[in-house]
Amino acid sequence: MNEEVTTEEITNEVVIREEAALAFADSREKLLAVLENDHFNMEALSDLEIFELFWATELFPIYSQKSPHTKRAYKQDLDYILRFFVTKTQGVKQLTILSLHEYLKDVHDQYAPRTVKRRNAMLRRFLRFLHVNDYHERDLSLQVKDQMKPEPLRREIDFDEMEAIALAFRHTVKQKKHRELLQLRNETMGYLLLTTGMRASELLALQFSHIHETPSINYIEFKGKREKWRRIPLSQKSIHLIHRLKKLMQIEEVINPHICFNIRSTLDTPISYEALRLISQVASTQYTLQNNSPHWFRRSFITKLLANGMPLYEVMNLSGHESISTTNTYLQQIRNTNLNELPYK
Repeated sequence: MNEEVTTEEITNEVVIREEAALAFADSREKLLAVLENDHFNMEALSDLEIFELFWATELFPIYSQKSPHTKRAYKQDLDYILRFFVTKTQGVKQLTILSLHEYLKDVHDQYAPRTVKRRNAMLRRFLRFLHVNDYHERDLSLQVKDQMKPEPLRREIDFDEMEAIALAFRHTVKQKKHRELLQLRNETMGYLLLTTGMRASELLALQFSHIHETPSINYIEFKGKREKWRRIPLSQKSIHLIHRLKKLMQIEEVINPHICFNIRSTLDTPISYEALRLISQVASTQYTLQNNSPHWFRRSFITKLLANGMPLYEVMNLSGHESISTTNTYLQQIRNTNLNELPYK
């Protein structure tokens, strides 16, 4: 991917940040005034400020400890609700039951059942917040009900295709500076997605210090979703790629603790999820018309473990699922195919 940033883009970003900072400073004074009272008085707040208040006090209070994955999902759901209120209603205060039914239809028509359920749950939570704090007389959350919608048929996973896509990660680099290093970084990211079943957020947070090598086994150990410690075995090829990457970073004097390092940043940060998604998308277009997200590698890995006969409980622990019922849903991916004993050497 092209990682160069133009002067114009940097200038625009600075202007946007400055404008956002000024808007937030004005908004923050109003929010602090609201929070000083024993009971919220939201009448003087704009719709955007009400959403900010909901975010700060209901979703992410100061004592809250939620994963980046959860924060991203919450933000996407709340952004969708805010956009709907701004474009298709008269505002939060004048919200009607008819508007809510229009929202339910829009969500139902656009998204898969799991996303529909999650976004409806967020809307219910927001409406209940408004009612509890006397902004709405009626509890409109009672009007938000999940419509029945059949689960879409899941397409079959082609394991050879997934391996080819992972190897194609290195060919997505366009820039010339540090080209070899970025190609090796991308190849390592693709192979780790393929052979570990990590979530995208876990891969992005992965550091060289999380790699452990012993005479009997090589593995990574890290805190995953819900602060749960996980240990995942690494293949010999994964270790080889990581060693090469670390050595080339030293040669080119790139200092960053993350395997998915951001070459443009001076803050020792990894690349963003959006950058990883675009790399996966570009690599996928070389082999398929399907748009494979980074999560598709996790789905492929878990499905292949189950197809090879690994017990459900062991797969649950290895993948970091909270419930065995989540792992069980992957069984529907399995067909009677000739698979290797282990997922990827």
